[in-house]
Amino acid sequence: MWRGEQRALPSVRGLRTGGSELSAAELRPGLDRPLQISIGRVPLRLFIPEGGLLRRARRRYGDFSSTGGVGLPIRLYRKGDAAATGAFSYNLEGASLVLRSKGAEFRGVRHEYALDSLLRILLTVVLLPRRGFLLHAATVVRDGRAYVFAGRSGAGKSTVASLSPSGSVLTDEISLLRWTAGGWRAYGTPFWGEFRAAGQNAHYPLAGIYSLVQASEERLEFLSAKAALRCLLPCVLFFAPERRAHESLLHTLVDFAADVPSHRLHFRRNAAFWKGIAA
Repeated sequence: MWRGEQRALPSVRGLRTGGSELSAAELRPGLDRPLQISIGRVPLRLFIPEGGLLRRARRRYGDFSSTGGVGLPIRLYRKGDAAATGAFSYNLEGASLVLRSKGAEFRGVRHEYALDSLLRILLTVVLLPRRGFLLHAATVVRDGRAYVFAGRSGAGKSTVASLSPSGSVLTDEISLLRWTAGGWRAYGTPFWGEFRAAGQNAHYPLAGIYSLVQASEERLEFLSAKAALRCLLPCVLFFAPERRAHESLLHTLVDFAADVPSHRLHFRRNAAFWKGIAA
């Protein structure tokens, strides 16, 4: 569940995702009109100085564009510099992020893949006070409800996506799950996997979560809340080392496991598994 090199100050509480503005002195030419996106109803404003990267980011996150003027400002820099301090910081293969109360900085961002990775890392922290988290899972929508299929790389997430009806895949690799409006909901993300589902900027109430196991026959095994939590933990994306952050995430996952029906899904890499789930 924990990956990479990171540094953190005592608390990540009190982070604001809206209302803070960059001063004119901080803006470079061409940065007065940021790329505004919303992922899981978390508004973000990306200030990208490099034209080629900005164009690629617009294509990649186009379906998640937002017209709202309020959001967490994120300043991108192609070059890195000396380590900075903030509520949360993280280094990843030459790129880094620093999160402060009024915004975030991404440094050493030379291509869209680094940007994509840093956005995922940032969201795991920003989602904490919102009772949300990112999960290695494909999410498919049927009859207005979201079915979440969790598993590590190679478990079959992309297979499930490819066997699902056209247009039903909310996301094929990284699912965003949040408590909102009195229930748990699954949100589409632009973070795709092998199936390369671009992701839908939509959200649906959860029908259930299914831990994938490749098998010789289709079988559905109900999981207790404790067993569901054990299956969830290896699939959760989270990067903050701080103890209070761990505790906050764990409380959210315990509530999720208690509230959402969970199963272990044994399947043969064909669409027959839907018969048992949707029966």
